Amino acid sequence: MTIFNRIAALLLLAGVLLASGLLLEEALKMYRDDTLRSHPEAINALKDAARQGNTDAAFLLATAYKDGKTGTKDTRSAVAWYTRAAKLGDADAMLMLGWLYYKGDAANKPDVKKAKVWFEKAAAKGLDEAVEMLEILNGG
Repeated sequence: MTIFNRIAALLLLAGVLLASGLLLEEALKMYRDDTLRSHPEAINALKDAARQGNTDAAFLLATAYKDGKTGTKDTRSAVAWYTRAAKLGDADAMLMLGWLYYKGDAANKPDVKKAKVWFEKAAAKGLDEAVEMLEILNGG
């Protein structure tokens, strides 16, 4: 499942309440409409839900930071929230961590060793894109 498919799948979820009573569906709509940055209560609700183990909230929050939907792009926060989701078993978050470490950014140089670790974890969960990246990184 691509990251875009993941976001689309999350948009279909309804009734998942976050800590402040905000529906995950509403936060996803704000993400899609690029209005999340104007709703700090939604960002805080996502953080609360993610801290309580909601991987969908952690993944959406990480993606929002990565894409600058919370204000400016913040790769460090994206990595932190993807890591939280990944440690809870979220394969898409593992894949995204692989990509973030592979590509690097203005704050971090690419780290192929860390990228491989996350791609391996995502591949073990059955993500074909991670398997393909490992083949490329391993020269085959």
